[in-house]
Amino acid sequence: MAPAARASPPSMVGAAVKSTPPAPGDSSIQARLKACLLLGDVQCVVAQWMLLKGTDKVPEWLSRFQWAFETSNRQAGQCPKVAKAIHEGLTRLGERPEFYRLTLVGEHRKFLGFDEIVKGVLVKSHQVTTNGLHFVVRLQGRIFDAYTGPAGLPEEEYVRRLIPYPGMKLVMETVDSI
Repeated sequence: MAPAARASPPSMVGAAVKSTPPAPGDSSIQARLKACLLLGDVQCVVAQWMLLKGTDKVPEWLSRFQWAFETSNRQAGQCPKVAKAIHEGLTRLGERPEFYRLTLVGEHRKFLGFDEIVKGVLVKSHQVTTNGLHFVVRLQGRIFDAYTGPAGLPEEEYVRRLIPYPGMKLVMETVDSI
């Protein structure tokens, strides 16, 4: 019996996407852009979009998409602007994202935290909201915000990392707009 074929790790796929330049008229640029998006590599997304459109200028919406994942946005109060920028970017890149509202319900403090974990180690607990509302973007079972970075997190993982104030209930729902 032949051994099962192994899938290439994402880092190898990303390296292959970046190291193989498209030929003139190459119709695979859109596929490369999609691969960069799936890998969460915003710089690669920008580069492939510029190739696809044949331009050297980054449009405002794509700059906002890049901005949304900056670590400076990891603070309470930024989530509406960040979610709008991510949603618009994903939509313009051909995806069908949803706005997702997280609401704390109860009679206690409306604080919500998020644990940043790197390689299985808790790095920092962020204060996501102090008013009981947090907005993120959901796409194909993944959650995207400034805390997840451009690769997002599986929804279950994201929810596990949320820390509501004791006694508060977290309600999550899809909404049409922010």
